[in-house]
Amino acid sequence: MNPTSKNIPFYRQMIALLGNALDLLDEQGRGEVLQFILSQQNADGGFRDRGGRSDLYYSLFGGLMIGAWGMGPGATLPELVEGKILKLKQFIARQSKSEVPGFIEKCCLVLLQKELKTGRILQIRSIFSLGRSFWRERQSINLSYRSFVLFLTLDAVFPFSRLLKFGAGKMLKQTVVDQHSPCSEVAAKVFLQRMMNQDGSKETELLMSFACESGGFKAFAHLDQADMLSTAVALFALEFAGSDLRLLKPACLNFIESNFAHGAFLSGDGDATTDVEYTFYGLLALGVLAK
Repeated sequence: MNPTSKNIPFYRQMIALLGNALDLLDEQGRGEVLQFILSQQNADGGFRDRGGRSDLYYSLFGGLMIGAWGMGPGATLPELVEGKILKLKQFIARQSKSEVPGFIEKCCLVLLQKELKTGRILQIRSIFSLGRSFWRERQSINLSYRSFVLFLTLDAVFPFSRLLKFGAGKMLKQTVVDQHSPCSEVAAKVFLQRMMNQDGSKETELLMSFACESGGFKAFAHLDQADMLSTAVALFALEFAGSDLRLLKPACLNFIESNFAHGAFLSGDGDATTDVEYTFYGLLALGVLAK
């Protein structure tokens, strides 16, 4: 990423990439995307998961994509969007007063509290419980992915870059990825290595090996089919690490375009269900390639 963006929180850099993607679409395409995103918000203000329930994980994707409409000089939000943001704030305020169970969900809550400016005290209160949750889910979530999500969250709230790098260094020493690891975990390690200015050439080469000739990145080395999640996180990490994406760009753009339908992006692996998660990943991948 651009060195001048180093003081901008990483999650805000993601929103900027979403804005890049929206700029590539014509007026009709942008309108379809906005209509789809807003259609995924429940009456209580949360964004729905695949079962239709309001969910912090999906609400984060919805909230960040809505935030992309406010990017750029002179940008204004449609009145309808402002009303949706207010409802999301109300949903987050209620979630802030309840017990959020999982580590990923807690991180989503903190990021939404930050983006929606719900109050610094609420953010700090939520962060205090992250440490215990981070350790408690050590068996269910890979260390590199947990570390990436943790530092993405802390980076949004605390401008203590040295402290973050110290923690990242500690985690990296314990993080192991190989050809059997999923693409997302390898991408997380490449991101952390670049954050620490470490030599990640071996892991970057491994991440590149997940690219499919037909376009996109696959979740595991033994698979033939790419998917949108793996494509987005791989491109984001590779671009952050300063990799040359020019040879990958044409096929990846074809993969992304072929999985755009009625304002949403599909998962890319044959699932015809549309949701805010894969729409976020589709826009993120497109935004990286638009730079």
